[in-house]
Amino acid sequence: MKRLGHVWIREIARFSSRIDLYNFGRWLVLALMVGVVAGLGGTLLTWGVKAISSGLLGSLVGFSMPGHGEAATVTWSMPERPWLLLVVLPLAGLVVGRIVQTFAPEAEGHGTDAVINSYHRERAVLRKRVIPVKLLTSMLTIGSGGSAGREGPVAQVGAGFGSYLADLLRLGYHDRRVLVVSGMAAGIGGMFRAPLGAALFAVEVLYSDPDFESEALIPAIISSIVSYVVVASFTGWDAIFHTVNVPFGRPHELLAYLVLGMVVAAVGYIYVKVFYGMRDRVFGPMPIPAWTKPAVGGLLLALLALAVPQVLGGGYGWLQLTMDNQLPLKILVLLLPAKILATSFTISSGGSGGVFAPSLVIGGVTGAIFADLSSRVAPQLAPPAAACVLVGMGGFFAGVAKVPIASLIMVAEMSGSYGLLVPMMLVSSVAYLLMRNVSIYEAQVPGRIDSPAHLGEFQIDVLERLTVDEVMDPDQRVISVPAGTPFETVLDMVADTDQYAFPVVEADGEVEGMFSINDVRRVMATPEVWPLLVASDLGVTARGMAYLVPDDDLHTAVQRFTALQREILPVLDGAPPSPVIGLLRHHQVMEAYDREIHRLREEHAD
Repeated sequence: MKRLGHVWIREIARFSSRIDLYNFGRWLVLALMVGVVAGLGGTLLTWGVKAISSGLLGSLVGFSMPGHGEAATVTWSMPERPWLLLVVLPLAGLVVGRIVQTFAPEAEGHGTDAVINSYHRERAVLRKRVIPVKLLTSMLTIGSGGSAGREGPVAQVGAGFGSYLADLLRLGYHDRRVLVVSGMAAGIGGMFRAPLGAALFAVEVLYSDPDFESEALIPAIISSIVSYVVVASFTGWDAIFHTVNVPFGRPHELLAYLVLGMVVAAVGYIYVKVFYGMRDRVFGPMPIPAWTKPAVGGLLLALLALAVPQVLGGGYGWLQLTMDNQLPLKILVLLLPAKILATSFTISSGGSGGVFAPSLVIGGVTGAIFADLSSRVAPQLAPPAAACVLVGMGGFFAGVAKVPIASLIMVAEMSGSYGLLVPMMLVSSVAYLLMRNVSIYEAQVPGRIDSPAHLGEFQIDVLERLTVDEVMDPDQRVISVPAGTPFETVLDMVADTDQYAFPVVEADGEVEGMFSINDVRRVMATPEVWPLLVASDLGVTARGMAYLVPDDDLHTAVQRFTALQREILPVLDGAPPSPVIGLLRHHQVMEAYDREIHRLREEHAD
């Protein structure tokens, strides 16, 4: 028994020695701090939006919007004093524009894109003043009826605190990046009751290709959980949406879901083009001060809302009604293009808010319209309307935001329904693949290798992008030496050319090795051995490795330079016995690498 106790003690000690308690405790505390602050920020934003919306839209305009989740209500009314929208929305836009342009211009637009840009191009630095500015302006934008969501503001608030915490504790660049991603996850996880989906979103949304910031995943999960607990403790634990149980159980419906994936991709493409087209071709060229443009966007939104009031606000109440099949097809058909325009008027003009909520509304309405039409055309294949709404939400955002994994998990958490993961996976994948070159987050880069934040970490990947024929001199003439050439003949050949290195080739044309002028000079000091030597005795022999071909990448070239301990290698026109067409020097490879790194930095700095 005593011996068994010693064994257990030894095993526990061995296990403990493998645990990095310092690193574990440090990240636990840091993620907890970020989660608490992001959760409080999300709570404050929720209260602020409700208070401003109640005062401006409710009391002043007389507009009662439907609720969502367990508090869902089908009662809503047209605005009693709709003309006041022409005052409220432009005035709110004017105040928002003035505050943003005066104190923190980076707080305009959808905050998630600002965080992504900061991560890649600004060493993950966000100014402290962004936090209060973003909170206040987002409350005004969304509370006054602007078509925007809360995920962008809380993402920027959480990331801003992560950046500030890194400054306060004098942490390094790597830790700052992790804290910024954790802050983004915390803000979104608490606001949308989706801690797992938010953590996946934060590490996935940085890149447009299937790549992840895996090093930040665990801190992001911890901070997201903490934020979720904080927000839910103050605002309730219910899911964002209340849905009936609509599990997937008919395989033939997958054909309809496949078509739905194509439809949401088409609508998503239009959405992104309209969104940025409005910014670049309408609001951008306007010859007025930047701080007045949100007021113009507010006026346009007010005019649109006079005809389609359902475009006001984030839209979750209308989305709940859509899930409950409470909106007729004619309203849905009007709401789809109107919501795209409303979101563009609000955010592309410089207003402050996120694109997640409007994107879910657009995707959900698209799904509802598809369900209605497919039930008329092919009722035997048509999925339930509520299922199409949920799947449309996830698939649409997966395509426009390039987050196919996070999107389906977030929608499942927000609705409390995991029964549709299979069709949602299909629709998300189809939409993502069809929209590979279009994204609502223009600050994204394709992958980690393309991020300025990771330049210098991927030397091999950069070298693999370049090939030998891109680097070597195409006009050089190379003298090759047969392997059996006597040394005295080699001396004459070397004396008649300024070539520095000479490939040694066999009779069949295969390159056997390489010798340089320095190799010749070493032998010249011992003339008594000259008659005994031939060309193959002068250099390193390495059959099959002693040459390159034009299609070889530069990583392969570096490997062979290192293996042969040579600074120069011959380049053959193809596999032996192809002729030698050039020589590649090690310094040419390094110069090409430096040029590519410099090009990437300039490209991502623009």
